[in-house]
Amino acid sequence: MGIIDILRSKKWLLYSVLVLVFLGIVYLVIPNRQGQAARDSDVVPNLGVFSGNIALDFTVKDGEGNDVSLSDFKGKPIFLNFFATWCGPCKVEMPYMEKIWREYQKNGSDLVYLVVDVGESKATVEKFFANNFFTMPVFYDANSRAFARYLFRGIPGSVFIDRDGIIRARYNESLPEATIRKNIELITSEI
Repeated sequence: MGIIDILRSKKWLLYSVLVLVFLGIVYLVIPNRQGQAARDSDVVPNLGVFSGNIALDFTVKDGEGNDVSLSDFKGKPIFLNFFATWCGPCKVEMPYMEKIWREYQKNGSDLVYLVVDVGESKATVEKFFANNFFTMPVFYDANSRAFARYLFRGIPGSVFIDRDGIIRARYNESLPEATIRKNIELITSEI
């Protein structure tokens, strides 16, 4: 009996070995679903300016000319809004923003409002706020660096950042009151 006869009579053994080798390769190369889910939960978000990213830091000025950075509010939920006093859509959403701001302040929330004017003088913004009875804090991005860093196409632009610094929602449009409320509830866990 030659080697070929032995292989023919033992074909099943050869096929079995090949199948086992193939299954071993498949087991090693293709991860199982349970293991994949565990690894996905350990993924750290990237720094960025879109939903799911850890919000990029930036620095603007407060009303007294002091530097204020996003990172100053670590651990707190943040509603970031870029606006200008000449912007029609900004003027539409600002009364809703003010109303919600007052409610959360009255309830003792740690919600941070970063309402940032883009490229205007402090005097122009103060007059606009006084004429509209706005009490929410306002910050100044005179050189538009923070605004440019967040890659908005125009204003208004709103970003909702949770306590972990992760962007949960981002809009580049005027928002209705319900949308502002829904997203603030999402980042504060306060309903």
